[in-house]
Amino acid sequence: MDTNNRLIILSFSILLIAAFAANISCIKEADLPQPYLVLYAIDAEGRLLIDQMEIEEVDTVLGRDVQRGFLADQQIVLAEVGMGLVNASMRLQKLLDLYRPKAVIFSGIAGALDTSVNIGDIVICNKWATHDYMYIGPDSMVVMNPVVYSPEPDSMIRMRFFEVDDSIFAKTAGLDEIVLDSIGGHRPRIVIGGTGVSGNQFIDNKEKRLWLNEIFDALIVDMESSGIAQTCYVNDVPFIIFRSASDLAGGAETKTAGEQLEIFFEVAADNSSSLVIRFLESL
Repeated sequence: MDTNNRLIILSFSILLIAAFAANISCIKEADLPQPYLVLYAIDAEGRLLIDQMEIEEVDTVLGRDVQRGFLADQQIVLAEVGMGLVNASMRLQKLLDLYRPKAVIFSGIAGALDTSVNIGDIVICNKWATHDYMYIGPDSMVVMNPVVYSPEPDSMIRMRFFEVDDSIFAKTAGLDEIVLDSIGGHRPRIVIGGTGVSGNQFIDNKEKRLWLNEIFDALIVDMESSGIAQTCYVNDVPFIIFRSASDLAGGAETKTAGEQLEIFFEVAADNSSSLVIRFLESL
């Protein structure tokens, strides 16, 4: 057999092997069950989840540990996404690409905006907006709707609110009857529904709190959730976010929001995690 024929046969054999391997890989990926992707912003917000989780594997993604295993009998991937909209969105996109979850569940703390939300209350909003996407002129300040890359090919749309998928939001029914640990002498309420807002700002200003409540009719504020919501929307992945109020944005008469955060952070974060575990049990 001459050299040319041998090269042709060798090339053909390599192509067959590659095609077979790709086919096997696709079958294996299709057979793998999709996990729930459970997220938190900073280490202290995820400690209870890690402690309660049955960890099978630990991956390193963008320099951070990502746990794979089971929590409340559900297969999950648990990951820290960092503080702020950019960190959260960047890390979430990477995690979506790697793990292809069936849904995203976020747990963390927030600042209360509405007078109906007390420190310790947990709010499960059904829609989220970014509050600091705006035009600021010489004598005016106007909230704008972010330009969003739509899931449709080569298209962009303006959206103010990103809504939680109805099917996953329906699973919150009955959660408001769960009793959680007291915080500051107050038994936390679980509020289902309402608007939350996010921005790259820690709000410790009464006027700003009142403005956010008035303009967005928002109950709580944080620094990650709208980025999580927008990223999930673009990727067509359902999401739901649990936020426990650790402070009153703008503070109270005797303490700033920062001082309240230091006092109530741990219990607020653990209560949010506990509710996420109960939510996973209901799925």
